[in-house]
Amino acid sequence: MSDSYPEHIAIEIDRGRLRTYLRTKYLLSWMLCLGFCGGMLGFASTGQAFDRGIESWQAGVVLVAKCIAIGIGASSLIALFLYFLLSHRSASRYAASIELTVEGPFLRIRQHTFILSDRKLHFRSIVDYAATQDFLMRRFGLHALQMTTTAGGPTSRINVPGVKDCLRVRDLLADIDRQREHQ
Repeated sequence: MSDSYPEHIAIEIDRGRLRTYLRTKYLLSWMLCLGFCGGMLGFASTGQAFDRGIESWQAGVVLVAKCIAIGIGASSLIALFLYFLLSHRSASRYAASIELTVEGPFLRIRQHTFILSDRKLHFRSIVDYAATQDFLMRRFGLHALQMTTTAGGPTSRINVPGVKDCLRVRDLLADIDRQREHQ
């Protein structure tokens, strides 16, 4: 059987949308995690005021709401600081560095966050291809190409976010896989 595809194919990544998606995802993660912790600390700080006595239940509700709001506000400022310190550039670096290419019977995936990962997978080790989309990806018009390998364990599922025209790419890779699996 003849192979109708070129030996090398570069798969396009929507880097602009991917960068915006990752920045939003990281910011929301920081805000939700630290906002919850700040709200709990604010709520815990009301205990001393209740020990001293509150004149009415309305004043108690206002005090609790005020302390929780202060805790969430303070933790949101810390979350913003940590996001810009740790995650903002990381999202840009990841979006700029991710590559997906077909090289003969291999699929090459390069990613760079804190660690540079350069994987070459033989098509015969890939079990399936899927196009996935979470709620935030849907908001930014992105899909992720998800592949499962025969390796098993935590590294058996590979996720490549931001693939342009992901459904077409999934079908293209499945067809190339079918043709090149035994090379």
